Amino acid sequence: MIWLEAVPANDDAPMPRFLAALMNRKLLLLSCTAAGLAIGLAGYLNAPVRYRSEAVLALDVRKLQALPTESVVSPLPQESPVLRTELDIIGSRMMAERVLALLRSRGVQVEAPGGAESGKVARLSGGQEKETPLPAQSAEDRALVDQLLSNVRVVNDGRSYTIYIAFQGRDPDYAATVANAYGEAYIDYQIDLQTTATKRVSDWLGDKLVSLRDKLEKSERAATSFREQAGIVKSNGTTLLAQQIAGLNAELASLRGKLAGSQARLSTALSALGSDGLALAEVLDSPAIQALRAEEAKIKRDLAEINESGALKNPRLPQLHSQISALRRQIAAEVNQIVNSLRNEIDVNRRQQEGVEASLREMQGEMASASQALVQADQLDREASANRAIYESYLTRYKQTIEQDGLAAAEARMISRAMPSDRPYSPDLLTWLLGGFLLGTSGGLGAIFLLELRRSLRLSPEAIEQKSGVPVIGKIPELSPAERQRVQALVRDGRSPFARVLADLQGYLKLLDKPGSVPAIAIASAEDGEGKTFVAASLARSLAAAGIRPVIVDANLRNPGVGREFYIQPSAHLEQAIRDDFSLDGIIQSDHSSRVDMVCAKTSEAPSEFIIGNDKFPKLIAELKRRYDLVLIDMPSAASGFDMMRIAALADTTLVVVRDEDARVAKAMALMRRMRAAGQSIGGVILNGVARRSLQQRLMFSPVSGRPALSWPVRRPDSAKTEPLVAKI
Repeated sequence: MIWLEAVPANDDAPMPRFLAALMNRKLLLLSCTAAGLAIGLAGYLNAPVRYRSEAVLALDVRKLQALPTESVVSPLPQESPVLRTELDIIGSRMMAERVLALLRSRGVQVEAPGGAESGKVARLSGGQEKETPLPAQSAEDRALVDQLLSNVRVVNDGRSYTIYIAFQGRDPDYAATVANAYGEAYIDYQIDLQTTATKRVSDWLGDKLVSLRDKLEKSERAATSFREQAGIVKSNGTTLLAQQIAGLNAELASLRGKLAGSQARLSTALSALGSDGLALAEVLDSPAIQALRAEEAKIKRDLAEINESGALKNPRLPQLHSQISALRRQIAAEVNQIVNSLRNEIDVNRRQQEGVEASLREMQGEMASASQALVQADQLDREASANRAIYESYLTRYKQTIEQDGLAAAEARMISRAMPSDRPYSPDLLTWLLGGFLLGTSGGLGAIFLLELRRSLRLSPEAIEQKSGVPVIGKIPELSPAERQRVQALVRDGRSPFARVLADLQGYLKLLDKPGSVPAIAIASAEDGEGKTFVAASLARSLAAAGIRPVIVDANLRNPGVGREFYIQPSAHLEQAIRDDFSLDGIIQSDHSSRVDMVCAKTSEAPSEFIIGNDKFPKLIAELKRRYDLVLIDMPSAASGFDMMRIAALADTTLVVVRDEDARVAKAMALMRRMRAAGQSIGGVILNGVARRSLQQRLMFSPVSGRPALSWPVRRPDSAKTEPLVAKI
């Protein structure tokens, strides 16, 4: 009979995978965190006491300018990379060596690494205030410098030009002394840098000026001597010959311009001779031509008056025409005279040009002979001028450098000296505990991650089904020891994933049930420790809670465990029923809390073949099938021998239980292949110890190849929520 029991729906969303892993392995995480806190506490108790003092420097943005000259060492640019460089200089080994020399000059004993006197500060009399540091050479000095480097810390806040120099030591006075020594050593370093650079530059300039002066004198003497020997005289920077050639070139250009103008006027006059020739400027400006043209105009007016009067037979007409012809001949003669004058002007200009060109060629010949001497003289003059300019610039810079000597000023000042601290800087309990907490928590999370990663790499149920050809019919969740103590309550809790998986198993077993027969189901495993006895007992409890009368038979004579699962000390066992003819009623035990009947077994000294191979064993199984609704047989593992195969032959089907681990799954698959080869029926595989996160979501389908399970959602009319119904047999 199948009936449905409503199970309250879980309205909460499935727990995320990460949180589910944390909840499943919270003991591991808590253990790692506790171990980390213990390590932090131990480190705090064993850490040496350290004091810290801090000196504060400020880089000067304003530069002291005593003289209006450029300094030898340029001021620091106000840029972030420059400030970062200065921080590196203060924290460098060179600066640590200067600090070591400064402390020794003042009689301060430097802390030795791990030494007995490392916490004391000794001040000796007679020490100098400042001493030029030398690089540490001995092994002791190198160790002291390393100690200074390991305890100093130089930082900047990134918003100003303030430098914080902090030093840690075992003595507060010593820490303050070394922090101040770092600041003073840095200021002394800046002054030494400027002083040394100024002195080095002035010495170099002095030596350089001597050689430059000698070179300048030699070059000037060479230029003067050459000009005297070559007879080259200059006026206003050029030679007289060059000035004459320039004048002739200018005169030649002027003559060429006049000749071109005369030729143009002559060409215009010649082209105008075909007409009246009166368009020339020379013709228009001629007084004689103007008078003749005025006379001609008068005669033309008289002719016009006679023509208008109509006196064509007037005796004056021939006379007037004769006068006009005479006037025109006179005008033509005057024009020809003007054209001839233009030709004469062109001849004069041409002769003048030829004379100038001849003079120019003569002077150019003289210039060609003196050009080599001029080039050499100019080269000597340029060399002398360059030497003079270099000498003057070096001399000016030398005088400026001499004036700067003694004016070196540091570009940083100490605005706060380090003071001895009243309280230790380290160890800090909170820091150590926080570090231990982070160490332990991170270690625990790492371990959980590795375990979950290893679990995620295991074969999936689909892969198991594909490789073995046997369906995975159930995934038993991993239970804590506390949950194992109350497994009977979990079986009856419909909201528990454990109870829901068992309910799905019941549904699958019902599908295997043949009408008119009581099934006998064997529970097997490849080796011990797979949890097959726990699965068989839990399935029996679930069946009994659903109203089924199951009986569980403990056939594992080498390692019986059914009695332990139900916390029963059996008064009779299977061997007595087989060998001593005990009645079946005498060996059946009952668990009153779960109402599960069982046939227990104990470890037998006789070979199991004498019991399992006895003819009474199959009869006992047949009698149990007659009395009960379902018979569960807890068989020995395959590692115990061939007893499992003999018992499996008496069952209707066999369920193989395997721990959710790769190695065990591989052995279980090998077992199923052997059982198939022997003709045994395998009903399915039950995975035991599955991580809970895979069971926290509602199952809409059973794990058996997509078959619909007997757990499905039903929507009630009065609520929008879905409540799954668990089928029970």
